[in-house]
Amino acid sequence: MLSSLCIGETKALPSKGTPKTPEHIGLGILTLFSQNYSKFNGVPNNIFIAKLQGNKIYDKLYSAIYGTLKSEISFNISKALKYKVTRSSRLSLYSLFPIADTILEFGVNGYTVDLMKSSETHRFCEAASIPLIHYREQPRQTGSLYICSLVPMVKCTYQISIDIKTDDTKSFVELNSPGSKLTIQKINNNVILKSYFEDSSQDIRSETIYIGNAAEKSDFEIMFDGYNKTNTILAKDGNCIVTPFYNTDRQRLPYMDFSNGYIKFTSFILGKGTHLDVDIYSINQTANRKLITAIGSNRMLAFGLDGPHVRNTTEQGIRYLNSKKNKGTIWFDIEILEQCNETDLEYLRSLVINNSWDVGVHYSKELNSLPLEQAYKVMDEGYSYVYEIFGRKPTSWCSMRNRDTVTHAIYAYENLGMLWRNGDLGIHAEKDVGNLDDDTWEWWEPASRAGMVHPIFTHELDQDPAIKYSISRSKFRNWVDNYDSNNVSIVSFYEYSQISRNTYDASFENLQYTEHSVIFDARTNGAIALVNVNTNAGKNTQVYDNTSKKFLSYNIEQDNSITFWVENNHTYGIYLALLTKHS
Repeated sequence: MLSSLCIGETKALPSKGTPKTPEHIGLGILTLFSQNYSKFNGVPNNIFIAKLQGNKIYDKLYSAIYGTLKSEISFNISKALKYKVTRSSRLSLYSLFPIADTILEFGVNGYTVDLMKSSETHRFCEAASIPLIHYREQPRQTGSLYICSLVPMVKCTYQISIDIKTDDTKSFVELNSPGSKLTIQKINNNVILKSYFEDSSQDIRSETIYIGNAAEKSDFEIMFDGYNKTNTILAKDGNCIVTPFYNTDRQRLPYMDFSNGYIKFTSFILGKGTHLDVDIYSINQTANRKLITAIGSNRMLAFGLDGPHVRNTTEQGIRYLNSKKNKGTIWFDIEILEQCNETDLEYLRSLVINNSWDVGVHYSKELNSLPLEQAYKVMDEGYSYVYEIFGRKPTSWCSMRNRDTVTHAIYAYENLGMLWRNGDLGIHAEKDVGNLDDDTWEWWEPASRAGMVHPIFTHELDQDPAIKYSISRSKFRNWVDNYDSNNVSIVSFYEYSQISRNTYDASFENLQYTEHSVIFDARTNGAIALVNVNTNAGKNTQVYDNTSKKFLSYNIEQDNSITFWVENNHTYGIYLALLTKHS
């Protein structure tokens, strides 16, 4: 392993029994997620294929020329998870495809109104020598494969074993692990992986690595480093490449990054190709472990509301969330707040104070439309106004129509202590689905059933049918119930972010370790932290919070280590034998 999980210094103090040196205890690898598909008899519940759009007139024209695309997931005779994409061509003259590429690429520039927003797509296709029309249209025609339930971490390693089969070497699979844009392609009997990234001038560059022979499965590792904001690709022959995160905005954020709770495969069929099969044999996620290792939670989803809109459009949905012990962030819009009467303000204050909803700021202006000095003034004044109304410091922010940039994000963090809701670390991690509404429900319905963890916001919750950019009441309850059935809690953006960053921030001091007990002090970034203690727990093990004077619940993992939640500046004791007395 090339990565290292830093969780802070620990040291042993004198104690009864035979204390051991913690630096030499529990060193090794901690498995966070593991699926060996040869041991499955069906598709696991944490996997889904997404279908986004594909119903516009331009999509139909694409299908008429290039053929109908179809995705499916199954198990094959080699006991691998098979992600298969096929294309049934409508045209028999493949020689016409290059001409169609040229004509349609010209057309998509004129047809797509918001194309200028996606100039990164143009630059990527140019750098990767991929026809723009296919890169834009194929994901609209057929779904990407998502594997969920991975664990958010500041540092971790993904171990992947796959094989790809296609009838045209121009075809490729795109793999998106946290912060990365990777392409995998068979060229001249070799399997080639390219890792793309934007440089400081926003030119798109890439590094290339050979990861296997075309006749064999490819085993490789991706080492995510949210502190240095790099991904390291390690091939089984020992060679590696190190590249920055793909997106420059994500590279520039002034706070630590952490991994998403999923990875994604998208197949692209090019040239004369009719199919692309991706056989996935196994996916593992690991981290370097110590005696006490802080880990992220794959049972939390960041959620929030803009506005909020008037009570009769949101109150039922909020009450339903609260009834299941869920909560979120409210990004308070200054102009909406100014229209609230005192009764509504008291209701909102109660959500914050009594129901632990988090406070954010929704700026009533498009910050991109303002000179920076004026934008900063608007940000300062909005922050102060919301703080004064609720008596709570806002922890995250956004602006009208999400028209803001990483430059605003840097100012908000360094001067106001707020995290950016938007960007690739926020609601734009997946394009076009960060707003939970009736238009994105086709994506979110299978995603929520699979326990997909992705930052999300919406507006109204109670109308059926919903207005634009809002979710219908019945769909919203379905969405909440899907996560409830997956034991996934819905929480604020800030809580989710800080717990994930505690995988680096948390440290454990004044450690006393014997064969029968582990005692330590927890230091976190202020949020709770989930910790795994590498000790041999059993049914009589007890965990005691010496600060709050209460026994804690915990999980015993497959390796008999123990996992439980800790709070900042609390002292904990783990007792492996049954306690008869505790002072």
